[in-house]
Amino acid sequence: MEQKPQTLTHWKKLVNPLYIGAYDFQPNEERIVTIKDVKREMVTGADGKKEECTIVYFNECKPMILNATNSKSITKLLETPYIEQWVGNSFKLYVTKVKAFNELVEALRIRSEKVVKAKPELKIGTPNFENCQAALKGGKTIEDIKTKYNVSPQVEAALKL
Repeated sequence: MEQKPQTLTHWKKLVNPLYIGAYDFQPNEERIVTIKDVKREMVTGADGKKEECTIVYFNECKPMILNATNSKSITKLLETPYIEQWVGNSFKLYVTKVKAFNELVEALRIRSEKVVKAKPELKIGTPNFENCQAALKGGKTIEDIKTKYNVSPQVEAALKL
């Protein structure tokens, strides 16, 4: 009988932090995340000290406290320093060891390659299909629809009815 690989639990995960960290990842795991929002907020550290930090919110998981290294990585990757232009963009998060506080510690980092998420398939009879039909009647083109969805020839024909 084949054994399922064991999921490991980092001790820091037991503290139930509000923000994603290296401890949320399994060994060698990477995650694709999409930015939902970026803002400044007060954060209470493990020592009870409050500090204003930049927080990036993702669609897929807990938010992340954004340090200068990762802010620069996002700026370079997305070719813009403006947080409003980061929203909707995706990238890969991974864990690596970095030197901090005179020791090697695990830290979240951002892969330097762009991630293009696959467009969803438009299906007949769904609310998205009905919205696309209405958009076509309102002046949008089939090409406008294809920028957001994968459209099969059958779905394209049905849209035009």
